[in-house]
Amino acid sequence: MSPADVAVVGAGPVGLAIAWRCAQRGLRVVVHDDRPGSGASSVAAGMLSPVAEAYFGEHELTALLVESAARWPGFAAELAGASGVDVGHRTEGTLVVGLTADDLAEAGRLWSYQRGLGLPITPLRPSELRDREPALAPRVRGGAVAPGDHQVDPRRLVAALRTAAKRAGVELRPARVGALSEV
Repeated sequence: MSPADVAVVGAGPVGLAIAWRCAQRGLRVVVHDDRPGSGASSVAAGMLSPVAEAYFGEHELTALLVESAARWPGFAAELAGASGVDVGHRTEGTLVVGLTADDLAEAGRLWSYQRGLGLPITPLRPSELRDREPALAPRVRGGAVAPGDHQVDPRRLVAALRTAAKRAGVELRPARVGALSEV
């Protein structure tokens, strides 16, 4: 058995995406994980929400996240083509909800900051929120919509990445990785 060019520890979305891309570039890749896809990706919400999650003082990080989110539609389409698995990429945006007047006041400060960064976030009245999501509590005080935010189904994403990685020649070794000892 020849040695791997790249060893990846962890078969979650990040590890599998790295493995897939490296294999596409002709590298021999081995992914080590004793329980592939069983970590955070099995319970995560799959939010791709750089606007709704932009916070004070994170200008550079927010710019990176916005650029990354803009690439998701192409990535999701390419991955679906390579794997035959639809990753459940959804583009209807994120609703941010304020349940109390204090929630709404704090959120308003944040929305002003986000709009100052040029991010699309639109405040909504309670009735507008319930038009978009009828299951919201009647006591909702207000909120906003971030139309550029997206979502992906992390379980389907991991399945698609595993398939695409295997098809690209990635070897998955279902073994626990321990600490390396110095020689």
